[in-house]
Amino acid sequence: MIRCRSFNRQYAENELRKVASVLTQKTTIFIAGGAAMAFYGLKEATKDIDVVVQSGVDAKSISLALRNLGYVDRRRRIATNYRRMKASAILENHDGFRWDMFERAIAGKLSLSVGMTRRSRKLFDGGNLQARLLCKEDIFLLKSVTERNLDVEDMGIIAESGVDWDVIVKECRSQALHTAVIREDALCSRLMDLRDRRGIISPIEKEICRIADQKVLEAWITRKVREGIYTVKDLAIEAGEPEHVIRRAIARLVQKKVLTANQCAHKK
Repeated sequence: MIRCRSFNRQYAENELRKVASVLTQKTTIFIAGGAAMAFYGLKEATKDIDVVVQSGVDAKSISLALRNLGYVDRRRRIATNYRRMKASAILENHDGFRWDMFERAIAGKLSLSVGMTRRSRKLFDGGNLQARLLCKEDIFLLKSVTERNLDVEDMGIIAESGVDWDVIVKECRSQALHTAVIREDALCSRLMDLRDRRGIISPIEKEICRIADQKVLEAWITRKVREGIYTVKDLAIEAGEPEHVIRRAIARLVQKKVLTANQCAHKK
């Protein structure tokens, strides 16, 4: 089995300086993942640096700079669970240090939002490169949507370092507004893992899981109604929920204009 080498904060900083020295245009990057945790002092080392850029132009600029420094494309050699994160580029140097680059969409799931950029903090500003760290709360949220078990351990480290839980909730809900994916569902699952595996009980778990359950039920009811199941009784039996829960969910769907009153006329 090939063992991945880890690199300390100083090594990562040196690589940033090298990139800054060869960049041909002003570029801002946002650092997430284990590298950001290392820069926050929450990890001793990292095997790669997760970088988010705001445009394709920035992605090409960084990729060209890395190639000029001797980095090569490693997407075909990366394990499947990393490829699923949908990096726009994966470049590695002769030491085995890797840059995983994302263009706005992070891990193929969350977007680099205005809130994320505003909460970020400057790490490095030299040459044509400005490097900013995503805040701990946003790193925590990003790790909740991945499929890697080690990310739960990282979430625990971040949580124990102290976070503003309200920021995590607000960003999660904001991200959910722009997609049909129920972002709260993944966060709920990870928060439960955090409790079960690390003994960390977050103050947002109950609320996030309540919202997730509500949204999952509403999505299920919408699908069933469109398939032709019209009665509250039938929906309740199939869902294994009390009829009053189904009625409340239908009322919310009508209020949101997901379903119409006519569609729901037969749901008695």
